[in-house]
Amino acid sequence: MKKLTKVGVLSLANIAALLGALTGVIKVVVFPVLAVIAGGGLGDLDAAIGTIGDSVTANIKDVISFGVAGWFGGAAYAWLLNVVLGWRKGLDLEFK
Repeated sequence: MKKLTKVGVLSLANIAALLGALTGVIKVVVFPVLAVIAGGGLGDLDAAIGTIGDSVTANIKDVISFGVAGWFGGAAYAWLLNVVLGWRKGLDLEFK
């Protein structure tokens, strides 16, 4: 069994930022497509593409803000994780 005793704060923050940005992409791209499909707006394909395009353009800042929030949240979580790992003398992990 291996022991995890410390995590890299910047490493975990960067991973959390990427996950946050991917979550933003889902919100900005996938949800408008699903909304058009659910609303039955695929009859007029040009209007559906315009609606999706307008939604993506209006919400593109969410990808950036989700990434930034993910980075700060990941950094804080990594710092707290290191504090708790110090108290607990590490975390047991098993690899195969």
